[in-house]
Amino acid sequence: MSTNPKREHFIKAILSNEKLTEEEKSEIISDMMDEFRSNYPNLEHHATKQDVTETELKLTKEIENTRKEIKELDVKLTREMKELDLKLTKEIENTRKEIKELDLKLTKEIKELDVKLTKEIKNLDLKLSKEIKEVEVRLTEKIEKIRNDTLKWTFMFWVSQMLAIGSILYKVFS
Repeated sequence: MSTNPKREHFIKAILSNEKLTEEEKSEIISDMMDEFRSNYPNLEHHATKQDVTETELKLTKEIENTRKEIKELDVKLTREMKELDLKLTKEIENTRKEIKELDLKLTKEIKELDVKLTKEIKNLDLKLSKEIKEVEVRLTEKIEKIRNDTLKWTFMFWVSQMLAIGSILYKVFS
């Protein structure tokens, strides 16, 4: 490639944001087109209208085939999504049923435990009441025994005091 001073000026102008006149732009574009034609002289013969038409037909067919494939994929994906939706709906329903069954089972077990605990509490209450009554009876018996012993000893003390006072009074008055 030969060095073109106009091209270098154009590149410098673009890089430095310098404004070019319309005439300079046209001249640079014309020079570039000439250089392009000289570098590729047989380019015009490479693509004919028939080639372009054939290429357009091929591309049109490819586009149609691609559209068909897209439609088929869309139908397939839609069908698969519906199947998945049905599967998920069934799974959700089954899970809901299992949850209900588990809830009922747990509720039943809780009620059974409640009944058992209530019975146990009543049994413990009865046991405690019985034991408290037994302790009360024993305490009452012990208190009675202690009271009787105290009365007996008190009576003996009074009797001995009366005898002592009586004998002192007898000796004082005799």
